[in-house]
Amino acid sequence: MLRNWEIRKFYIKKGLFYSGLFFLIIAMSQPQWGKKEKILSNTGIDIALCFDVSKSMLAKDLKPNRLSNVRASLNLLVDQLVGNRLALVAFAGTSFVECPLTSDINAVKLFLDSINCDLIQAPGTDIGGAIDTSAQALGKSRNSKAIILITDGEDLYGKARAAAKEAKNKGIRIYPIGIGTNMGEPVPEIDGNGNEIGVKRDEKGEIVISRLDSVLLNWIAKETGGKAFFVGDKGSTLPELMMAIALLPKQGIKNSITTRYNDQFQIFLFLSIVCFAVEFVLSTRRKGNA
Repeated sequence: MLRNWEIRKFYIKKGLFYSGLFFLIIAMSQPQWGKKEKILSNTGIDIALCFDVSKSMLAKDLKPNRLSNVRASLNLLVDQLVGNRLALVAFAGTSFVECPLTSDINAVKLFLDSINCDLIQAPGTDIGGAIDTSAQALGKSRNSKAIILITDGEDLYGKARAAAKEAKNKGIRIYPIGIGTNMGEPVPEIDGNGNEIGVKRDEKGEIVISRLDSVLLNWIAKETGGKAFFVGDKGSTLPELMMAIALLPKQGIKNSITTRYNDQFQIFLFLSIVCFAVEFVLSTRRKGNA
């Protein structure tokens, strides 16, 4: 009987240990379920985050590349824009609304995390079309409106200045965030599996270099009453951008909905502690009886 109990206790301890480890791993993944929606009436502005996803955003003059560098900063920016309504627009050779105007910050961040250079197959960078799409996403409300234009500034279609003037006529200010360097960097060539296989070349076989067009971005900002910012090695542009946004007049935004998901890791952490505690007690008893 004693031997049978020792064998059973051995397997019970193993089960408790692995169960505790399993629950601990789940707790560390910070599971969330059960959302809370809260209706708010506050003041804010309508902002379109207009994100360049052309292949030039894979250039590595900013590490690890332009796209990854600025996406991390934008997640922090979105956190600072709680209380405003946000839309997300992606563009390359064409543009589309990735996330319509909403006050649900979690939804915006979810779409932002999915931004990549495979979203749009049309090559090139149509900044003018992106500004037009962003203006449409902002709608016709009387709220203050702004476009945060994240791009390297290479306007391959030549429509950016006309689109900026039209945005100005609609009362929209544009705040470009220039990504890249004036020296430029070769654009990587990516295969169908997402692997870098060299550098992109034009029809003449020459390496395609992507350079920041700070002149155009400064012009767009000045024309619309905004301000241009440039991401480099000197630090974050977020504080300066937030100060500029804060100066815009704010109107009441009714029926704003914010969604928060409940953290549930405590449940699995508790179960993990219980399993390890019982396993420890069984081990202690065995040593005490020895």
